[in-house]
Amino acid sequence: MRYLRGIRKSAPLIGGWRSLTPGLLEVHVGQRNLNISRVLLNLIHISDTHICDSQSPARVEFLDRYADPHHPFSSILGSLVGTYRAQEFLTTQVLESMIQAINSIDSAPVSGMKISTVLITGDMTDNAQKNEMKWFANLLQGGTITPDSGSSLAWEGIGGSYYSPHYWNPHGTPIGEKDDFPRSLYGFPVIPEILDAARSSFSATGLRYPWLAVHGNHDALLQGTVVPDEFMRALAQSSEKIMELPDDEAINALQQVTEVGPARYPNPVAPIVTPATPDSTRDFVQGDSWDGFILESAESTSKKIKYWRKDYDEITLLALDTVNPFGGWQGSIDFQQFEWLKTTVESLRDRYCVITSHHPVEDIINGYTPHLESRILGVEIEAFLVSQPHVIAWICGHTHQNRISYHGPHKSSGFWQIETSSLIDWPQEGRIIEFLLTNDDEIYIALTQINHYGELRSDINEYSIQEVNDLAGISRLLSVNDWQRRQGKFAIESNEGNTIDRSRLLHLPKRI
Repeated sequence: MRYLRGIRKSAPLIGGWRSLTPGLLEVHVGQRNLNISRVLLNLIHISDTHICDSQSPARVEFLDRYADPHHPFSSILGSLVGTYRAQEFLTTQVLESMIQAINSIDSAPVSGMKISTVLITGDMTDNAQKNEMKWFANLLQGGTITPDSGSSLAWEGIGGSYYSPHYWNPHGTPIGEKDDFPRSLYGFPVIPEILDAARSSFSATGLRYPWLAVHGNHDALLQGTVVPDEFMRALAQSSEKIMELPDDEAINALQQVTEVGPARYPNPVAPIVTPATPDSTRDFVQGDSWDGFILESAESTSKKIKYWRKDYDEITLLALDTVNPFGGWQGSIDFQQFEWLKTTVESLRDRYCVITSHHPVEDIINGYTPHLESRILGVEIEAFLVSQPHVIAWICGHTHQNRISYHGPHKSSGFWQIETSSLIDWPQEGRIIEFLLTNDDEIYIALTQINHYGELRSDINEYSIQEVNDLAGISRLLSVNDWQRRQGKFAIESNEGNTIDRSRLLHLPKRI
């Protein structure tokens, strides 16, 4: 069962680079010998796949360098930017590798019973582009996928013909240039031809289980923050890609991008650009693009909305659409959706209820709206849900972290919030979640971490860039070596979570 194997980080080598090797199986934290009488639901949870067209002119990689530890502005900025990652061109291979791992799971590890569904809690795409959504859907459905855009003849994104020391250039240093910072300061390797290998066609396995998708901010907003408009639509499909901005313009642009809307893209005066092949598939996702997509296997009151309900024998999943359509990367819901939530939850008092969304309740803080009617924030949603004893869990993503927290005044009324890490950042994990009942109707929620099938090799030169699972393994290796996340409050260990945030058995007393 490769998906259950642990992964061990080596001690830092030259430049702080760390390798990865197989580790031990994780042991569940919590009570054993549960005396389970029946299974309410077993599902697999993944989140934040961030399928990325990393060659798109609508990306703003040039803003990310200001958070680099060696950059003078990073201490003033005091936060991550998140518009560039060395591994972002390998997202399709990572999801394919996770699908292979999921398909190998025949039963849940604690109950030994079948898996019913795969739940994907938002940010399926990285930049709300139609081609990113198409690649995501193709990976789940199976068949040939070509994760390429623009020119079929050359890589036109970061690390291609335009050389900048601020980015990882896997092909090495051109004559007359200095080594890039990721290689000279942080130990990153040279892997020639990997950019072309990453955009090559491969055969997607397809997911064997039914799946449910939840709307995330990166599925609707540019870089998960900015509302698409005609200017941005033209930029995404344009013949130029911005590679550099003057520092004053870039810093001003950073100040326009906020967690609470509205947010704006830079309209640069003097950018450095490179040619890009126009591609109409880079157009942005429209609201009706989700018709028949997230609703493929869930029930909703209307195709115009992106929140839904899915019933199983004794338990119901209720998905919220927490994306603020007016901008900002944090969440909120409108009054209509809150009324639907309250009415639906109150009508299900003889059933167990599980809430799911992209944002965790703490990040539903984005109340911005240009209209008179205010939006509903997490505090109000939480206050209602903790008054409903049959609501037992909230499953979400967004933070790219494994994190478990209890919300409620006491164990007889409240819910466990289960956050699962992303597939773009370390540790690129998912979870098996089992909802179980004892003979006395006590509730246990069994959580088990799973890894994708990306290869673990002792030497970077042993990876084959022609193999999908090797490319996924390289992505995971790059993610653990993110130079912005090696220490301090942003250290990648925060994404892993503590032991109690990972494989764990959660308990609730009888609720119904």
